[in-house]
Amino acid sequence: MKKIGIFLLILSITGSAFAGFNALTRHSRANCVNNESISWDWTTYRYLGTVTQHYRNGIWIHGVTTGWQNTWRSAAVHWGEAVPGSGWRVIGYHWINEGGRERLMEVTDVTDCSIYDGWWDKNK
Repeated sequence: MKKIGIFLLILSITGSAFAGFNALTRHSRANCVNNESISWDWTTYRYLGTVTQHYRNGIWIHGVTTGWQNTWRSAAVHWGEAVPGSGWRVIGYHWINEGGRERLMEVTDVTDCSIYDGWWDKNK
């Protein structure tokens, strides 16, 4: 029941963003009220770890980490940290542990609030 409530909340906030409902996706957002880096996949649980580094006006302020979790959603979020246009940069490190092997899947680097970043844009 809790998962359904979260699903409905995600839909209400991100209406057009459905990537995580079909496969594992990674994204970060900055200057969105929250600064965050999130890895998620509605279809399955995985061993995930997410680390997010937050910079303001080019100066490192702090990091947030989830630690390793067997989960469908690994979210390193600093709630209420930033408002739009407040000069934050968020760099997310999205990790997976498969068969005892830790692997960095992707690094996301953003300065805006667009949910689009990290869903389809992939800087390889």
